[in-house]
Parts: sequence; C-alpha cells; structure tokens
Amino acid sequence: GYGTPVAEGKDVKEFNGRPYILEESITGEFAIVKAWKADRFGNLVFRHTAMNFNPLAATAGKITVAEVEEIVEPGELEPSQI
Repeated sequence: GYGTPVAEGKDVKEFNGRPYILEESITGEFAIVKAWKADRFGNLVFRHTAMNFNPLAATAGKITVAEVEEIVEPGELEPSQI
C-alpha cells in the first residue's frame, strides 16, 4: 500500500531501507479455540499442535469461546500448564 492512495495520511516508518505503513491491529469480537482442559474460572490447557496458535488466538478477541474435552474444578490444573 505504500505509495498508493491507501497510504495517504497514514504513519510511514522505514525498516531495513523499506517503507511500511503502520496500521492498528484488528480486534475481533469473538475468538473461538479448542483446548484440552479448562476450569470454571476460564483457565485453559492446550496440548499437541493446539499449543502453537490457540493461546494467541484466545487473546485476540474481546470474548473467547473455548471448546474443551474436560472441565475440571478450580485448583485441579497444574499452574505450570496454564
């Protein structure tokens, strides 16, 4: 978009000799993720390949909806896994 009408009036920064347009990130209303376990406080535990992207995706929305395989009581999850 640099050098086009899209860039007019926007903040431009240069990194490694190349100009870039700075934009605010898009925030979604909802983030939908799949987790392995969750407690009733909303703490989630991801495993396998879900650990790659789902923790970041869960923070991208204003409201997160999680499908989980098992819901446990608060205090049953290992703090190091959350």
